[in-house]
Amino acid sequence: MNHSTVTRTASAAIAAAAIAILLSLAGCNISGHAYKVAGDSMSPMLHPGDLIFADLSKNARTNLHDGEVILLHHNDAIVIKRILAMPGETISGDFRKVYRNGKLLDEPYLAPPSTTELPWMISFPPRTLGASEIFVMGDNRDNSLDSRAADYGPVKLSDVVGKYSWIYWHATKPAK
Repeated sequence: MNHSTVTRTASAAIAAAAIAILLSLAGCNISGHAYKVAGDSMSPMLHPGDLIFADLSKNARTNLHDGEVILLHHNDAIVIKRILAMPGETISGDFRKVYRNGKLLDEPYLAPPSTTELPWMISFPPRTLGASEIFVMGDNRDNSLDSRAADYGPVKLSDVVGKYSWIYWHATKPAK
């Protein structure tokens, strides 16, 4: 099990500065940073070594929606996951299918299942989120430590760092 963590490197900081200048010249109001992805819990969308840009503005941290990919604090790292349920929503999993408020989610972004068969990964009981909680999961479900794990659980809204914006450098060529 892993996280897709993100780190800021010198080259990522230089790229972020250049992107920020271009965006400000274009009239965009965005507070962003560049990060390097480590780990494959967000595969097939993101791969280890990919360089991404994230919006760290207050709006990005507070205007959140189901399905968005966010950066968040977890222990001593910044990790990247997808929001599957917002405050007040109920989420559950049954044999690799995820339900939000009783409706099956359409998740075309998922990595294909591997042979890993840990029960907590393929099914989890319904949970209604509190007023300041969100439920996050990686797209590579069989290789993601996320809200399904009892010791991870839902994430506090205050732990959100920002939103994933785009990839500006693919470290690996995605499989076709």
